[in-house]
Amino acid sequence: MPSLSIRKAYVDVFDDQQLHYRYFVSSEKRNNSTIVFLHKSASSSVSFERLMLHYANQGFSCYALDMPGFGNSFDPTGEQANEMEAEGTAWFTKIFLSALERLGVTKAKFHIIGHHSGAALATQIAADHPHLVASICQIGATTIGHEERQRMRERFLVPFNEPVEDGSHLEKTWKYLGTMGASDDLQLRQREVIDHIRAWRGRMLIYGAVWNQDAERLFESVRCPILVLCARDDVLWEHMGNVKVVRPDADTGIVLGANFSVDLDWEGVVREWDSFQARHRE
Repeated sequence: MPSLSIRKAYVDVFDDQQLHYRYFVSSEKRNNSTIVFLHKSASSSVSFERLMLHYANQGFSCYALDMPGFGNSFDPTGEQANEMEAEGTAWFTKIFLSALERLGVTKAKFHIIGHHSGAALATQIAADHPHLVASICQIGATTIGHEERQRMRERFLVPFNEPVEDGSHLEKTWKYLGTMGASDDLQLRQREVIDHIRAWRGRMLIYGAVWNQDAERLFESVRCPILVLCARDDVLWEHMGNVKVVRPDADTGIVLGANFSVDLDWEGVVREWDSFQARHRE
């Protein structure tokens, strides 16, 4: 692993609210490209540190943003939660683009690597702002039809770890992450438990937006190159077939690591993304 350092900082997005992010800005002339990383629920930008270090060493500038309600970013107010319900995933991408503009990232096209909920946000940004996005990589197949999205809503849109006095929500979170693919890596599971406990409310807000997103229409309208990766034991694997139905031209690949591919198989993600970029440079 390269001896580079990922930095952490905040950017103002409202008068009194700040978005937290991790970043590395490259000064090397061999690569002027930027990658923006968007995390899954209910993780945070820390999940991308391995990928960020790798691509920083390749000369990329890298930015990983904590969604509102996650990591060290601000918690949305009740009024903002109502705005999310009305605007859906577009509310989140509006906040991200405001932050990226203030950081100077939007001066040129950038690549997006999004994981699960972050993949759905990547589609929204690419569809709404084609002049800004060079490519998107979805880790987890989020192109899901209406009926399937409602089924996912019933399964995941429940506050399973809302804080309770006896602390039983802590054990529930630990057990939940074991079933999601983090059972064999104690350090990863501990980190994710902390993130999931912190983001119990934010998880509900982003999931509500994602399951209301017209994912197939948005995915169909994306004009930049697309790569979709998924592990066979990822909860979204069953939707991989729909990717080619909606976009026969999309690139696809298989990685490992269940719902934690960006940690447990970051090298597989690198292999697939590098190959994808090479194909689209030809």
